[in-house]
Amino acid sequence: MNSLQRLWVPKDTGTLSDTLLAFGLARVVADVAYQMTGRNDVTLEDTGSWYIVDAGVEIEDSWLDAVRPFEQAPFISSPKQPVPDNLKGAILTRDIDREWEQFREYQAKRKQLVDAKTSGAEMEQLLADAKPQPDWTVVTYLGDYRMQAQAIHNNLVVQWRRCEQPLLGLNLRTIFEMFAAPVVDREAIIKQWKKATKGADLMESTTASQMFNPHMGKGQNRAKANGLAMSNEKSFWLLEYLKVIGLWTAAAPRNATNADLRKTYILAPRRLRLAAHNEIFARFRDRLWNSSSIKLDITSALLYTTVALEYSVETEDLGLFGGGSVQNLVSGMEVASYVLLSQNSYTMMNLASLGIPDWAPKITSLDQVERFKQIVEEHLERIQSIDEEKSEGAALLQTYRDFVAGGQLRAFFDFAAGYSSYLISAIERSNFYVKPFTETNLRRLLEMKVPKLTPILENQGFRNVADAIRRSTVIPQYVGRKTSSYDVRYGLGQDLKRKSQYADDFIRALSDFMQSYNEENARVYERTKGKSRRKAITTEDIADVVALVDEYGPQTICNLLVAFGYARDPKAKEEEVAESSAEAAAASA
Repeated sequence: MNSLQRLWVPKDTGTLSDTLLAFGLARVVADVAYQMTGRNDVTLEDTGSWYIVDAGVEIEDSWLDAVRPFEQAPFISSPKQPVPDNLKGAILTRDIDREWEQFREYQAKRKQLVDAKTSGAEMEQLLADAKPQPDWTVVTYLGDYRMQAQAIHNNLVVQWRRCEQPLLGLNLRTIFEMFAAPVVDREAIIKQWKKATKGADLMESTTASQMFNPHMGKGQNRAKANGLAMSNEKSFWLLEYLKVIGLWTAAAPRNATNADLRKTYILAPRRLRLAAHNEIFARFRDRLWNSSSIKLDITSALLYTTVALEYSVETEDLGLFGGGSVQNLVSGMEVASYVLLSQNSYTMMNLASLGIPDWAPKITSLDQVERFKQIVEEHLERIQSIDEEKSEGAALLQTYRDFVAGGQLRAFFDFAAGYSSYLISAIERSNFYVKPFTETNLRRLLEMKVPKLTPILENQGFRNVADAIRRSTVIPQYVGRKTSSYDVRYGLGQDLKRKSQYADDFIRALSDFMQSYNEENARVYERTKGKSRRKAITTEDIADVVALVDEYGPQTICNLLVAFGYARDPKAKEEEVAESSAEAAAASA
C-alpha cells in the first residue's frame, strides 16, 4: 500500500449501512493517525456518491506494521455470553446486567432528589456521578436477545482483539486498500487477505445482521429458482467490523414509550470533524431519552441541533459549520424502526431520513448562534408538552415533524393553527405547562428562514391586529374567565385559517372579527365606566392588513396573524397582571 490521506466509501446500498461503514472507517483512521502523530484531524464528508474520509495527514504504509493493538468496541457480556476464558482481563468489557443496574440506581437517586426537592451543586454532582455512560443504550441495544446481534458483535470484537501484529497490520492494510480509491476490486483484495491468513484460524465472513445491514437478511437468496431455501446472508468480517464500530460512533438507539417499537438514529454527516463529532454526539446521546414515537423523531432533530450550537458557543468555533449552519455539519438522521412482531424477535419495518432545522441558512456570529439556540430550545420545550396519546396531539406532532424534518414552512403554519386550539384547550383545563410560543423567537425564526416576510412583521397594522387576536384568545385565558371582562374567542385561529383560501372570504372573516372586537371594547368600557379598556383596531390598521393581503396573498397573512396572535410578547405577563387587576377592580365596583 502506498501512503494515502483520503479514503472513499461508496454508497453501495443507499442505506444506513453505508453510513456505519464510513463512521467505522473514520474511527480506524483516527486511531492509527493518533497513535503515530498524537493528533486527530480526521474529517468525514458526504460528496454525493461517496463518503470521503480525510486523515488530515499522509498515512504511511510502514505505520500499519508499527501500530500497537487497539480496541474500539467492548465485548458485551451477559450470563449466556460470558467473556472467553483466554481473554478475561485482556479485553474491554461491558456487562448488560450491570448497565441496567446502574441505570436503575440513577433513576432511583434522581427520583429521591426530586421528591425531596433537593438542589445545589453538591447534589447535582452526586447525580452526575451516578449517571450511566452516554453510550449505555448501545450496550443494551446489542444485548437485547430479540435484536439477535450480540453474538455477531462479540465474535467480531474478539477476532479483532486476537489479531496482534503482524495480523493487525494485514487487517489495517486490507481495510485501507478496500477504500483507497473511488473504484477498487474489493473482491480481489479480500481474496488476498484470505490467502495471507490461510491456516490462521480466523473467520473469513460472518452473518450480515439486520442491525448493520437493513437491506439484507434472512430470505431466499439463490440466483436460480430451483432449490430455494431460507438462509442468512454472509459478509466479509472486516466490513462488518467497521459497521460495528460505526454503530458505537454514530448511533443512538431508543425505545418508543407508546408501542413495542425500537428506533435507531444514525447521524447522516455532511462534513464532520471527527474530534468535534465525538464530543457533540456524546452529549446528544446523554440527553436523548425515550419518548413516544413521533416525539422521538422531533426531539432527536431539535436536540442534536441544540447540542451542536452549544458546542459552537462553548468552543467559540464558527468554523464548525463550514461557513453555513448546522446543515453544513450534518444533513440529519437516518432512522431504522424495529417492531416486535414475535416474542423473540424484532423485525426491521421501516427506514427513513429525518432532516434537522434549516432555519438559519448561514451563521456569521456567536450572537446569532445563541439566538438560534434559544429558538430551537423553545420549540423543544413546546413539543414536549404535547400529548401524543391523544389523537389531536398526535396529529399536531405529525404536522410539526413535516416542518422540522422537511423544512416545509406551510407545515409549521398548519401546526401553529392546530396548536392555537390545543393551547386554549389546555389553559382551559389549567394545564399551564402547555405554553404559547414567544413573539420574539417566532419573529427570529421567520426572519432567519424567510427574510422577505420581515416587512409584514414590521407593519404596524399587522402588529395591532395580531395583538387584538392575542387579547381575544390567549390573554383572557391566562387572566381567567371569571376575572376577565372579555370573552375568549375559541377556535378563532382555525376559523380564519379555513377562510384563507380566497382573499375576499378571508378579509370578510377578519373584518367580522375586528368589528366585534371593537364593539366588545366599547361595551366593556361602558360597563366598567372606563376602568377596563383595550386598544381599538383603527381604520389605518384595517387598511394596512388589506394592503398586505393584496401584496402577499390571504394565506400568508392569515398564517402569520394566527402564529403571532397566539404567541406572547415577553412583556405580556406584566400587562396581563395589570389588566387583571383593573378588571377585578371594575367587577367589584
